[in-house]
Amino acid sequence: MGGRIMKISVNLLLLLTFLCSHGDMSAIDFKITSFRSLPNDVSAFISPVKDLNDEDCALVKVIASEDFAFSTPLGIVKRVDNVGEIWLYLPRKSKKITIKHPKYGVLRDYVFPDKIESHLTYELRIEEPHNAVYAADLQPGVVPVVMDTLFLTRTDTVVVEMPKDRVPFSVSAIATYTYGGNTGSSLGGIMLAAMRTHGAYLRVASDFGKGAKAGAVSDRYGYIGDNCPFYSGETRNIGFQVSAGAIHRLSSVFNIFEGIGYGSNRRYWQLAASEGGGFVRNSHYSFDGVIVEVGTTASFGRFIFAASVATIEGAQWYGSVGVGLKL
Repeated sequence: MGGRIMKISVNLLLLLTFLCSHGDMSAIDFKITSFRSLPNDVSAFISPVKDLNDEDCALVKVIASEDFAFSTPLGIVKRVDNVGEIWLYLPRKSKKITIKHPKYGVLRDYVFPDKIESHLTYELRIEEPHNAVYAADLQPGVVPVVMDTLFLTRTDTVVVEMPKDRVPFSVSAIATYTYGGNTGSSLGGIMLAAMRTHGAYLRVASDFGKGAKAGAVSDRYGYIGDNCPFYSGETRNIGFQVSAGAIHRLSSVFNIFEGIGYGSNRRYWQLAASEGGGFVRNSHYSFDGVIVEVGTTASFGRFIFAASVATIEGAQWYGSVGVGLKL
């Protein structure tokens, strides 16, 4: 009886010794140190990967060596091995992950502390043991070597450039010719425009050098009051226009502009020599008032062309054309 008990005791002792010496075979030699969301990382949004339900995946960046393997109840849609980290594209609402290593063991059903959502990026850090070899484990004469695992962390920064206004600033000078009014006046002038997408313009026109001084004013038929003097038959027109306003870019070729200003158109009749000469302003054919103008320009290279219509208070109408250069 005593021998049987001794035999059982020896067997139990041998079993305990075996378990103690091999108990670390099932141990997990790595651990998860952190899991967090990366709100400033837009990798999952810029380059989305879709799951079997055609929904965008979440991206988990695992900071670990490439020897690790992973699985989830919903599957892993895509794995990308980068320098120092592993990118795992997981279906949204994934809750658990199983992590395996051929040497360090298996960690089953690690529960994510945060909810996994589409388009978002997360970071999972795994701490691996330092693979150290000590002198006691080496044969005589062998120099001990300590091998450390180097973790490389890469931060992806996406620089989003704000849209730039690529429309160049331009200044144009245009020589214009204006014709119209109830006397058929011809006016020469210049138009200046400065703009990018929007800008301003100024146009000045006159029949330069055709001035006349009037000592009196007549009606349509030349009467000054009740008296109708004799006239030589020579007439002169004095026209002047100035307008300013806004100009707008429609395309790389066409612009439109609109403005307001002042316009004057006066006709003078010359008195006969027997009446003392000089000029009389005919009030019927003379007009002054507010001028309103609309027009368009077209540019081809450095050349720019302009056309507009203007009216003095709706009573007299003028058309203008012009050609010039972009400075």
